[in-house]
Amino acid sequence: MNVSSNNTIQVRVLAASTGQCYPITVPFEELTVRNIQRHLAAVIPKEDQILLLGPPFKVPKDTSIRSNDTLESLRKGDLEDDPTYFEDGETNVYKKENDVDDDDEKSQNAGITKQPRLRRKPVLGPTERSGARRLFLFSKQALSDSAPEPLPCVLSPLDVQLPLDPDPSPITYTTPNMESSTVTSTTIISAPGEPSSSLQQALSVYERGFMTDLCHGRAYADAADMRLEACRRCVLEQAVMVRALRAAVSNLADHWNNAMRTRAEFTSLYTEKNEEHGKVLNGIDGVLEKLSEIPLHEELKNIARMNGRIMLTLLDTVPIEHERKWAAQCQTSFTRLQNFYEELKSEFDLLTSSTKREEEAKSDLEAEDMVKKLDLEVEDLMVGLRDKQSSRLNQLTNDHMKVVSIVLNTIKDESQVHTAFTNLEAMKKSSTSILPEMQADDLKLKEIMIKVASAKTDAMKRMNLRLRQISQAQLKIQRLLKRTNGLHAALEQQCVDVSHLDHLFELPRAYRDFIMEIKRRKSYGEAVNSISNAMYERLTSIRNDEISARERFLRGPGRHLMPIFFDTFVPTLAAAPDPFNQRFLGLIELDSLPVFAEGDTSIDSDTPIQKNVSTSVGADNVESSLTESVSKVEGDEADVTSSMSRLSVSRNQEDAPDSPLIVSAECQSGGGDVIMNSHNDSQKLEHNSENKILSYENNILRSKLEELTGKSPQAYIDKALEDKDLDKQTEKIEMESLQQELSQMKKELDLAKSQLKKATDDAIAKEKAMELSDKISHSSFNIGDVALFMPTGKNAGGKKAFLAFHTNCPHRYLSTDNIDKNPDYVLGRIISQQEYIAGAIGTDQNPHGLRVGTKFWILTVERLI
Repeated sequence: MNVSSNNTIQVRVLAASTGQCYPITVPFEELTVRNIQRHLAAVIPKEDQILLLGPPFKVPKDTSIRSNDTLESLRKGDLEDDPTYFEDGETNVYKKENDVDDDDEKSQNAGITKQPRLRRKPVLGPTERSGARRLFLFSKQALSDSAPEPLPCVLSPLDVQLPLDPDPSPITYTTPNMESSTVTSTTIISAPGEPSSSLQQALSVYERGFMTDLCHGRAYADAADMRLEACRRCVLEQAVMVRALRAAVSNLADHWNNAMRTRAEFTSLYTEKNEEHGKVLNGIDGVLEKLSEIPLHEELKNIARMNGRIMLTLLDTVPIEHERKWAAQCQTSFTRLQNFYEELKSEFDLLTSSTKREEEAKSDLEAEDMVKKLDLEVEDLMVGLRDKQSSRLNQLTNDHMKVVSIVLNTIKDESQVHTAFTNLEAMKKSSTSILPEMQADDLKLKEIMIKVASAKTDAMKRMNLRLRQISQAQLKIQRLLKRTNGLHAALEQQCVDVSHLDHLFELPRAYRDFIMEIKRRKSYGEAVNSISNAMYERLTSIRNDEISARERFLRGPGRHLMPIFFDTFVPTLAAAPDPFNQRFLGLIELDSLPVFAEGDTSIDSDTPIQKNVSTSVGADNVESSLTESVSKVEGDEADVTSSMSRLSVSRNQEDAPDSPLIVSAECQSGGGDVIMNSHNDSQKLEHNSENKILSYENNILRSKLEELTGKSPQAYIDKALEDKDLDKQTEKIEMESLQQELSQMKKELDLAKSQLKKATDDAIAKEKAMELSDKISHSSFNIGDVALFMPTGKNAGGKKAFLAFHTNCPHRYLSTDNIDKNPDYVLGRIISQQEYIAGAIGTDQNPHGLRVGTKFWILTVERLI
């Protein structure tokens, strides 16, 4: 990628099938994928083009290819692919091969010694570490199985065409009348004359022979240069093919990793759901059998009998044939999905076969090594042969120049004829082997060139084969991903289908909740009816009081009112109060609900479904259990509190002595007009309604508690009693265990006392023994011995080394921690000694310069002197 002064961008596009490079130059504003494809349409049709930019190798987009980072990385790729550019290790700047030659020439002119010529870079280097990127072009046609085989690679020149006639002679042969002194060795005339004398003719034969050899040598040297350049270009193209194959393999690896990730996710989901669905389908017969063991409530049996049906167990409520048919369909789809999954798994296993991938990777690596070997062979053998050909050409050129000089001198001074012919004959003999050697080396260069061309032909064939394999692998991965998506959709549908069978497993719990729901509704209806009846009785009593009050008014003060008061002012003054019709006539639903006794239940704690245990308890037990349980459920605390507060407010309003409704009636009626029995009945109704409301609230709380915890209030009481008995048993066991531990501790205490006494006696004896061992040890060194250490030079750290005075007990050195200042000797009691093995001399493992492998000891002492 090059950026010119007129803001144009040159991007290299590398053809994967042939390795050829197609530079595209466009303005920066027109640098788009579409324009690049349009420029490449002459090579590959636009619809058959596949572009990969990387690494990481992805299909390029306009935003990515025009970014500064991408352009810079493409420029690095261009420089790395050009072997004539060298990277300066000091400045990290790329230099052209010609620039390096110029620098060498300048250094030589300045008197600086010329450095060895830099070798051309290898064609394949670690591009991933440098951040270089490349743009590769692939052809869809080449990926098809019907694609034609690539044309064989032919490098030229295959054969060297030697000139039949030599070049014109640079010598001008003069006549005897011409002044020979005017002829020099540098005289070159475009149309020289023919030699006239026999001497000139003899000399011309030698000159013509050397000129013919020179022309032939120049032909061989030029052929060597052309063959070297052709081979270098061919090796570079093979390197491009290697990198293109890397790009294709990298892109395939991305597809493969995506497929493995999708497979892992689907396998995890399928394994989980398959296990769940298998349990459901295999448990159909078991759950039906359990349903047959759950009896229906007697009230439900009676209702079914009144409707002409006989139902005894919960299984009788299930449409068995329909459920079995649906379960069979689910089992069929379950089995088919298992088979499809096993097929998909086997195909994934075949795709991810490590052996096949390792073989392909090994083959690709061998192909890369082949290109590297070819590059080395070209740069070593061909360059060496080219240099030899060039050196021989220089020798032929020099020989020809010498021959021309001899001929000119001989024509000028004929007295040197004998010497001239002798020298010419000697030169001819010495140069006889040059052309055969050049011809032999030319054949070697031809063999290498044919080898390089054949290698590229094989590389192109292998490239097409590998690209087809990669394309087929990607197509297979895409098909597997589509099948995985299809199985994922089938698995989701199977989850929906199997979910219809869940109601069989949830039926026992639903049946139990059904009974609790009916009880709650029954309580609700009874509470509403009680409140309605109490309100109706109270309103009837108030109306009767109102009738009595109106009669007293009309018989008393009302007798004196004028007719206008009755006709105009208050037309209803003499009328009775409107009759009150009971609006709360009871709930129609209440008559249709079955009656479930409070202590009666048809499903117990042995129900197969957990969290659905039903146990009936008395009012006192329920109240105490709710006090403990509801406090644990924060979500229901507000509902319970608000419900009880509403009930308390209702009761306070009804029991208040200054209730406006009651006060109004009592104030307007005399004490003798109030019927006490009616009032007592009203209080009874109110009390009854309160009880119904409490029962309704209680049922609500019980149902919520059981729904959240899965246990009835009675279960908490039973659990508390069991815990209490368990605590008593545990306390008894703990007491026995504590007694056993106490007796064991007494035994251990006695044993510890005896051991302490023994240790004390041993310490006293040892101390006495140490007091008596103040003599200086020299034949053995143990803990507690007194040792005398004398200086013996310096150790590796530059400090004095103190060695223990000994007899046949060498290499006991004093620890540096015990050396203070610069003592003449150290006398101390040994408190510890550590054994070491001497390592390499001069290291921390050998501070005293001992032989490697020698044992030595470092002693730490309590200094006495």
